[in-house]
Amino acid sequence: METFEIDIRELGVSQLYLNQRKLEAVREKTLEEGFSGFEPLPVYDFGDGRKVLTDGHSRAFVALQKGMGTLRVYWDNDPNTTGKLAQKMYRMALGWCERAGVRTLTDLQSRVLQAPAYEFFWLERCRRGYNLITTRNKGALDKARELAPDLYLYGTERNLQTFYFEDEKGRVFKYYDNELRPERSDNQ
Repeated sequence: METFEIDIRELGVSQLYLNQRKLEAVREKTLEEGFSGFEPLPVYDFGDGRKVLTDGHSRAFVALQKGMGTLRVYWDNDPNTTGKLAQKMYRMALGWCERAGVRTLTDLQSRVLQAPAYEFFWLERCRRGYNLITTRNKGALDKARELAPDLYLYGTERNLQTFYFEDEKGRVFKYYDNELRPERSDNQ
């Protein structure tokens, strides 16, 4: 695996939030070992020339906070990144980041959540998004988009009975049982 150095401020990100508990674990490890114990981080170019982290966001964020100027990275060629479904998932996540104005590690500074909130706002969002891109019932998705044409459809439940939308301010809405309702949101 060939590695290279990159300016930490140039790294793109592929997630909207960071887990506070994970950050604390990384900080503890750096107190004990410094950054020498960290493996290089994986990056990928999704077509716009930017090197985007595909993993290691917490390590990179702590390195940024500790004042490191560069990080050692490598090109991510793992099928969990380069495969067709993985590419759809990453591109969807990058779209979410773009909508929220999150492009770099610095943009994540105000997006650190406690573990339960992280699980809801990030992991649950990814699960819902996965359901959206893996459904074969395009008719149901087209119908869902018509339910709330001014909102962005970002996810669904597997049964296609519940759909999740987002407005331009990041507020989440749930369509279920023929009713669109606000759902828990980090911006509310």
